[in-house]
Amino acid sequence: MVSIQTSSIEKKDNLSVYNLNYPIIKSDNEKNIINHINQRIYEDIIAFKSAIEDIAYSKNNSLSCISTDYYITYNNNGIISIPIEFSQLDGLYNISYINSYNYDINLEKEIDIKDVFNSEIDYMEIITKKIDDKIKELSRELSIDKYIMVLDYLKDIIFSDNPTFYISKDGIVICFSSYELDSSISDLSTFKISFEELQKEAKRLNYTWKELIADN
Repeated sequence: MVSIQTSSIEKKDNLSVYNLNYPIIKSDNEKNIINHINQRIYEDIIAFKSAIEDIAYSKNNSLSCISTDYYITYNNNGIISIPIEFSQLDGLYNISYINSYNYDINLEKEIDIKDVFNSEIDYMEIITKKIDDKIKELSRELSIDKYIMVLDYLKDIIFSDNPTFYISKDGIVICFSSYELDSSISDLSTFKISFEELQKEAKRLNYTWKELIADN
């Protein structure tokens, strides 16, 4: 298990209010992968800050409020998962997205979502079905029109080979940025798929749990 320290970049003036918190990973056994993760996170933070500054200064007297927050959702057996939420308050709109940093420290490699599943499994079919089911539940329970619109939109989504996700102790969480699912949905959308649900899906597909999920 590695330890995490918090670093921050703060700024407040007439045009900008920044509160950028980000993690720095520490380990007694320093490996190149640790430096790589820390450098990647820092570069993403600086790139976000620079991009917002460029936009702010192109607008006359436009106040830019940005923040980042991070969470340690998994840190065990050399596996670490750290989602960072990047947020910008632009007038009345709050624009947010998540970058997730999933790594196997022992193997010194980044974890893609395909690494969670065995290679024979059509994992995107499983994920798409689970997200579709969860959106249907939301639309029934909340009766919000925007979620009903997403149902139709979801059918046309072509997921990338490695969608944004993070690992928790009891499942994986798929993340969509604000406005990514639909132009009317300004909130971050996250869909947790528990390992228990995946176990049930394995049974439905006549897989054993061991066959469905890769060893880590």
